[in-house]
Amino acid sequence: MAMALWLYLPTLLLFFPTLLSASSSSPSTILSPSQSPPSPSPPPPPPSPSLPSPSESIPTSPQSPQHSSHRRRHRRSRRRQQQPPSTAETPQQFNNIIDALIGSGDFSNWVNVISNAVLPLSATLFVPENEAVTAPTIASPGPEDPLIFPYHVVPQRLSFAELLLFQTNTRLPTLLPGKSIIITNNSRINFTIDGSLITQPDIYSTGNIAVHGVGSVFNYSVFGDGLDLLPKSSNPEPNQSQVRRPPTVDNPNGETYGSSSDSAPPCLCIELPLFTSSTN
Repeated sequence: MAMALWLYLPTLLLFFPTLLSASSSSPSTILSPSQSPPSPSPPPPPPSPSLPSPSESIPTSPQSPQHSSHRRRHRRSRRRQQQPPSTAETPQQFNNIIDALIGSGDFSNWVNVISNAVLPLSATLFVPENEAVTAPTIASPGPEDPLIFPYHVVPQRLSFAELLLFQTNTRLPTLLPGKSIIITNNSRINFTIDGSLITQPDIYSTGNIAVHGVGSVFNYSVFGDGLDLLPKSSNPEPNQSQVRRPPTVDNPNGETYGSSSDSAPPCLCIELPLFTSSTN
């Protein structure tokens, strides 16, 4: 028996260190009463979200209604700025003028005349009262005259406050070529043009158009010429006797070259301005 133990002793010595290391590394399964049970292991971390590819759309955060409405208004304003101006403003402007004349009650007879007219971008329109239109006289012709309407339009917007700034005898150009109207009285309570009283100023007024009601039709044959507005020459007109004439030359045949004593003096011409503003 002893011999058998001596035979297995080297083998036991070889496995003894391995058994010692295994027993030291393994935890003890017996817990003392003072020790607490081991805490559970933490859960594994969640997988990180993968970034979307460029082809995938990234969802946007919901926007407040106020912010979205502001963006819509901004887009609409940009579209309006990029669009060309509408050509429907002029018909709408005529409709507004017609509505103002009809609403005033005393100037509706010129509605048909204005509806077929063409006004410049800036203009002042003088509209006669209904009685003056329905009862034309020699001094105040009727609206059937095609020259009447352009004679009542000044190609510049002038409110009644601006008309009061002009002096009496100031002439204003009209759409009738070569004809102008004249301010015959510039007082606020008795402001007259071509002798016609402004009975209702500023019937219609915008930044481009002003419409005033007058008591009678303007007569271009009486007030429109403005012959007294011709500019005066800076040099005095020479007398007939002061005009030097070329000397006469006798001809053997009895003819005389040069101007005779009854010949007319040379023509002294002056330029006529295109527009005239006021008289002296």
